[in-house]
Amino acid sequence: MTDMIARRFVLDLPVDPLTLNAAVDRVAQVMQSHRASPDLTPLQIVTLNAEMAMQALQDEELAAVIRHCGLVVPDGSGVVWALRRHGDVVQKVAGVDLVRAMAARAAQDGYSVYFLGGKPGVAQEAADKLAEQFPGLRVAGCRDGYFQPADEPALLDEIRTARPDLLLVALGVPRQEKWIVQHQKALGVPVAMGVGGSFDVFAGRVKRAPVGFQRLHIEWLYRLIQEPWRFQRMQSTLPAFVGEVLKRG
Repeated sequence: MTDMIARRFVLDLPVDPLTLNAAVDRVAQVMQSHRASPDLTPLQIVTLNAEMAMQALQDEELAAVIRHCGLVVPDGSGVVWALRRHGDVVQKVAGVDLVRAMAARAAQDGYSVYFLGGKPGVAQEAADKLAEQFPGLRVAGCRDGYFQPADEPALLDEIRTARPDLLLVALGVPRQEKWIVQHQKALGVPVAMGVGGSFDVFAGRVKRAPVGFQRLHIEWLYRLIQEPWRFQRMQSTLPAFVGEVLKRG
């Protein structure tokens, strides 16, 4: 749970109405606490948007993961809209922005980060670009997401040996969220976060929406222009999300 701020709920899923800076402070606090007491409960971060919320309605395992996460940020204009309907002053905390801000704090405070997932080479490219942007960032390791079940024991050993303070997992929703729940405690990683396609953005393989789109909360439109194949999925998800929110009051 967040400090001093009550959780809100969207479609019975928790959301922590923190600013970006407050979310980063929360993460840094957990990493610092784990250095003194490694046996503390690890923190899992979920970036909730309308699409994930609708997936959770059909996937109880995913819903359970979200409900038990220590930090759930509103990453999506739909979730922000749902919360603001009841008068909450909520800021969107985009996953890409949160990863960048956490990397900056990690570089400043000496924490290490492991990059897991994405296409071959992308995790390393993302790590290199962030390390270039934030000198002093300690990269504990990188591994793409194309591993088989037989590869997992060696992968888990590698992460466990690297002992990162922060694990970024880009395996797509809901696989990344479920993978973190399954392995985080055994890995001894204080903080883990599912980051979707963020590595592609940091690696420069996908261009993020211009600031104007971000300020107007229409990054989804820019992404749709770049990737028109998403239209079919978005066309079915967003109206259903709005209808479900309105139905529940």
